[in-house]
Amino acid sequence: MIYSIDWERIKAEVDLEQYFLFKQGVAYQFDKYKKAYVQNSTSKDGDIIRFFKHERTGIKMYYSIVYNDSGDIIQFIKKRILKNVDASAEEINRELKDYLGIATSEQVFKSINMQSNLHEPFVETKKYMIYGNIIPKIEQHLPYLISFRKLSQKVLSSALFHTIFFTYKTSGTESLGFYIKDIAGNVVGINRVQTSDDKYFNKKWFDKDSKNGVGFTFSQFTEHTETLSIFESIFDAISFHEIYNEKSIQYVSTNGELGFRKAQLIKAYFEINQFKKVFLCNDNDSAGFYFNLCIITAFIPCINSIKKAKNNITIEISELYEDSPIKILKQFFQKTDQKHELKEDSELPQSYFTETLSPNSVTHYFMIGNSKESIKFFTDLLFRLWNLDNFITIKTPINKDFNEDLITSKNTENG
Repeated sequence: MIYSIDWERIKAEVDLEQYFLFKQGVAYQFDKYKKAYVQNSTSKDGDIIRFFKHERTGIKMYYSIVYNDSGDIIQFIKKRILKNVDASAEEINRELKDYLGIATSEQVFKSINMQSNLHEPFVETKKYMIYGNIIPKIEQHLPYLISFRKLSQKVLSSALFHTIFFTYKTSGTESLGFYIKDIAGNVVGINRVQTSDDKYFNKKWFDKDSKNGVGFTFSQFTEHTETLSIFESIFDAISFHEIYNEKSIQYVSTNGELGFRKAQLIKAYFEINQFKKVFLCNDNDSAGFYFNLCIITAFIPCINSIKKAKNNITIEISELYEDSPIKILKQFFQKTDQKHELKEDSELPQSYFTETLSPNSVTHYFMIGNSKESIKFFTDLLFRLWNLDNFITIKTPINKDFNEDLITSKNTENG
């Protein structure tokens, strides 16, 4: 059978892992210990996928540990995307052309081969490799940034943000890209957004091997900057700046991922650069409130960890001295005689358990609900008891996030 696209070349030249990340990466987390992508690890219908190169052909393959299923990119499209092992060549070719953004087989390979003519295809960085090409032009993405996101050209071109965005190209797919960097300034990944006006419009995904768990997207830093302002999205950060035009500030995006460990990196960055204030500008939902809680607790030395399940959050606090604010904090919680296990399906009452290993080692485990109201209640207590409002300010958007606030404002202005 003669296909309109040479599948053997597709298998050899289109990166299956990049394709997987583009199509399904948002539902997976990379587990460095398993060396695999893990989906919904706490649910019964989860999956674990690894990628490897076939020993004889060198073609990249996938392997599902849960379903004992493997194959190349064509088989992945059949089984995982079209969900039809008998899918026709026409259906598979249509999917390939949609992904690569072209119409003919000649354009497919011309698009792939163009990579070698732009820049060095591989740029080595600390524990991360840039697989595509960085093109320092964003003209093709301006309709997305200005018309869809409602960001002004003036703010995009400002000293704070003019170096944020670029075009990132892999396997013929061009997207809006921006770096993920660790607190030492090393590139540890790239965040990507599809801006073409097609069915993948506004789709977001991380480049292969990106380490967002230890990385952030930073605006430019200027000397004598006093305030570190933290957001879930760089688009929210730029929107906030356009709305409020704050001075002496650096904007940082967590790219939608934050736990207690990553929050401690924010605290370290705050101290290294000798900031005086922190603005917490996360989303107006339970996830945003949880992000605020993680960052706030990172600034309290006696808090050891935070763990979250579907319905509950537990905060581990060591009692370091006798007159600790913990004594007051405990008054707002019911004491339990046993330590509750944090399970995904459990719904536990607001309480605390005290574990005394020795007179000098006392640890309290506070249990709260995983809801906006419960998190806000606990956060407010921490603020008052540890006097955090001296340097931390929570700024909550009116809508879900500050980009939505900006869009609403501009739409209202324009009638």
